[in-house]
Amino acid sequence: MRAARGWERVEQKADAEALPPAGPDGHEDAHPLLRERVRDIASGGEGLLTAVTHELHGDGRLLRIAHIRSPAGTEWTASADNIQPAR
Repeated sequence: MRAARGWERVEQKADAEALPPAGPDGHEDAHPLLRERVRDIASGGEGLLTAVTHELHGDGRLLRIAHIRSPAGTEWTASADNIQPAR
């Protein structure tokens, strides 16, 4: 029950901030770069965008997190606002 109330807060915050919609699991299924090769601007790393999730942090901020997997299999996260198509 508590988790459901938490997710309702995430959905309300996303609506208020006009973020792309996320499913009940917190994943953006319609991100245009999903399953495409991307570049993380901050680190310079490149890999496959495997997911974009919405995470509500304790201070009330709702963050969009990009989940990226390199060709070598290393996975990392980055701000979804800091990714771009790889060239």
